Amino acid sequence: MASVVFRLLCCLVLTGALARPVVAGPAAYPFSVVVEAAGGGHRLVGLNRGAAPVSVRLLLADVDNVRADALLPVYAVVAPGSLAVLLQVRAAVAGRPLRFSSEAVHVIGSYRAQPDENFAYRLPFARGQSAVVSQSHDGPRLTHDAADSEYAIDFATAAGTPVVAARDGVVIEAVFANRVGGRDRRLLARANVVRILHADGSIASYAHLAHAVAPVAVGQKVKAGTVIGGVGATGYSGGPHLHFVVQKVVGNATGFATVSLPVRFLLGNPPRPGSVAYRQQLRAGELPTTIAGRAADRDR
Repeated sequence: MASVVFRLLCCLVLTGALARPVVAGPAAYPFSVVVEAAGGGHRLVGLNRGAAPVSVRLLLADVDNVRADALLPVYAVVAPGSLAVLLQVRAAVAGRPLRFSSEAVHVIGSYRAQPDENFAYRLPFARGQSAVVSQSHDGPRLTHDAADSEYAIDFATAAGTPVVAARDGVVIEAVFANRVGGRDRRLLARANVVRILHADGSIASYAHLAHAVAPVAVGQKVKAGTVIGGVGATGYSGGPHLHFVVQKVVGNATGFATVSLPVRFLLGNPPRPGSVAYRQQLRAGELPTTIAGRAADRDR
C-alpha cells in the first residue's frame, strides 16, 4: 500500500473558480481532490467514494498572495463514502490574483487508527484444512524484507484450499482476474488479493489467491469464517500458498507508511491465543463458543 503522490497546479483569481477533479492513485480506487469556489476564496476538497478511509497529507508551494486557514502541511482522514474540506484559501490582499501549487500524498487506511494488539484471529482456512508455515517473522525471510511485510505469514497448502476471513470486516479490495504466477519480479503486482478493513482500522491482506469468479465484492461485510477465495500461486510466487498480513498506516514527516503488525491466532484444542512459528503444521478447527464469542465481542 504505497503512498500515492499527486500535484495540483492552480492559478486563480477571485472572479474565477477551478473545479476540475484530480484523480489520486490507482484508477480502481475512487479517491480524488477538487478545488471549489467558496466564500470569496477556494477550498480543496477530498472526495472518497470508496469503501475504506483514506489518509491525506496536503501542502502548498509556489505561493503568491495566498492566506490559508490552517497550518501546513495538513494531515486528514477522509471517511469512506464521504467528502472532507482539506484546506481553504483566499487572497491575502483583496483584488489581487492568487497563485499556488499543491502537493498531496494519500494512502488507503487511517493513520489515526489504533489496532487492538491483543486481538486473536482465527486461522484463515476452512475447518479441517491443514497448512504449514513456510515463511514467518521467526524464520528465514526470503521476501518479507520490508516494514509492510515484516510480520507477514506464508501458509503453504494445496491449490484451491478454501481461504476464509480471519476476522470480521469490510472488503476494500477484491482482485481475482490474474492467472499468471512464478518467480519473476515483474509479477509482483499480479497477485490476486482480498483486503479486509477491521473495526479497529487495521487491514488484512490475503494474497496469491487463485483465479476465480469473485466470491466477495468491495463494500461487502464479511464475518470471520466467510470463504473469500482459494489458495493459488498468482503473482510473484514459487508455488501455492497464502500470503497473510495485517497492516496499519502511520504518519511521518513526508506522508505515510504502511507497516505490518504481529498477529496472534486461536490455536489448539481448546484454542488459545498464540503466535505461529516457522515450519509449524496447523489445522483449522471450529472455535468453542466461549472463545469465539470473546473474539467477536472485541470486533464490535
